[in-house]
Amino acid sequence: MLVKALGGTPVKAPGVDFGRAFAGQRSFLKLAQTFEDTGVSAYNGAAPAIESKDVLAAAGSIVQVEARHAAAIRLLNTEPISDGGFDKALDMQAVLKAVQPFVKS
Repeated sequence: MLVKALGGTPVKAPGVDFGRAFAGQRSFLKLAQTFEDTGVSAYNGAAPAIESKDVLAAAGSIVQVEARHAAAIRLLNTEPISDGGFDKALDMQAVLKAVQPFVKS
């Protein structure tokens, strides 16, 4: 809604194929951790380029929830809730590389 409210056009959601990710709890949690960690890093990487205070505020409110999701999933995977004191930032190419195996259109 924010994109439209600011006069933009939302991008079309891509088609995805998660393959055997739903074959069991272990594979699902592994995929979930990949996506949550990548999502947090994508928001962190994009933040410096966001010029609109409204968009930055929306992104900031989303990334903190995504980070909570990532921490909870890491606990379920018996991993530390974080790789360190700060979440890393990924640029667009690194984000696309992480999710590319699942994007089908």
